[in-house]
Amino acid sequence: MSTSRAGLSSRALALGLTGAFALLGCGGGGGGGDDDDTGGPDASVVVPPDAPAGFTVRDRARALAQHLRGDGHFMIGVGNDNSGPYDHAVPIDLHYAYLVGYGDDGGWPTWNADGMYATYFAQAAAQHGVTPMYTYYQLALELENGNDAALADGGRMHQYLTDMRLLFTRIAETGAPAVVTLEPDFFGYLMQRADAGTPPDQLVARTQFADVPECAGLPETAAGLMRCVLAIGHTLAPEARIGFHASQWGAWFDATDPGADVEASGRAVGGFLRSVGADATDFVAVETLDRDAGFWETGGGGGTCSATGGPRGPVYWDADNVALPNFAQHLRWVGALTEELQRPAIWWQTPLGVPAATCGGAGGGSDEHWRDNRVRYFFDHVDELVDAGGAGATFGTGAGGQTNLATDGDQLKDAATAYQAAPFAL
Repeated sequence: MSTSRAGLSSRALALGLTGAFALLGCGGGGGGGDDDDTGGPDASVVVPPDAPAGFTVRDRARALAQHLRGDGHFMIGVGNDNSGPYDHAVPIDLHYAYLVGYGDDGGWPTWNADGMYATYFAQAAAQHGVTPMYTYYQLALELENGNDAALADGGRMHQYLTDMRLLFTRIAETGAPAVVTLEPDFFGYLMQRADAGTPPDQLVARTQFADVPECAGLPETAAGLMRCVLAIGHTLAPEARIGFHASQWGAWFDATDPGADVEASGRAVGGFLRSVGADATDFVAVETLDRDAGFWETGGGGGTCSATGGPRGPVYWDADNVALPNFAQHLRWVGALTEELQRPAIWWQTPLGVPAATCGGAGGGSDEHWRDNRVRYFFDHVDELVDAGGAGATFGTGAGGQTNLATDGDQLKDAATAYQAAPFAL
């Protein structure tokens, strides 16, 4: 089995994918008008994390979209590309960027002085009527490299929390909603540590600093650290909506096994996330694959191709939902996760590849032209995503060399344009 997204841990890669902005002017923004009332709680009411009984996952999804976009439809987004969706005129609701690295070590707060990268990114989004979304990715790098001691290092954690306060300060200064996804893969690694005998409430992590008052009194553990980050976000940027990332491999199942207990895995991941603070979040981030399927089918861009023998096994899912793995199986997992958490899901970093009959040739296997069928399936089956607890789906590359907005033959642009003409009401 694969335990994490191979190669994504390269800080240089993530920095290269995002880069820095030149100074941008501030513009107006906002999304769409009100949709028709479909019952349930008033969509104009932002659902608090402790919403009373009777609010369903779909109610929460609609309220999330209402807050972020001004209406209650299933949201579409693009990411890991500063200007791509605007250059290619892709109509989107959300635009995401990675934030990687520490402020004292060349990380995102230094890409533009004083963390202004986050401000410029939000301003660019506002100019195009889009809501900014930030993927904060740092702690998984420590745990992936076995550097658990970084969590107990007062200097490292003070810098981490200082950087986090800077992000939420910059978001608050915009006066507009934003989305923050916290720490892809980190929670999967925490689940591994728990399985090995060190649960997150016993893994030491520094949280107590005089200039981080939001975290006063929280335990100095990994679980306390994540609640500390949520407290910072809720205090400094109440317009932001925050979610944890769910790693399916934290409760791994064999996707080729027809007897696999898919729902048990989803419930296990959901229960774990709740134990480290997800009861105070607004959504959960999920993903399908970190690269185009054809990339993994060629062993990471090699010269030969196998639909079943790549390093990730079979990754081009059956769109007819007969053979395994398939989309229905994935949606069962997401549905169990969202039901357990009682939080809606936003798909993140969904590959941009174009369907092809085979993984080699004919558009199925070359640099920046790898095959995949997730864009097509998602847009053809938005109702299934919503039924699984979805509030939105974002698309983007997890590394260089993948199919992108300049090489997908306008697949995403055309699909998003058709979708936005008649978006799916939550």
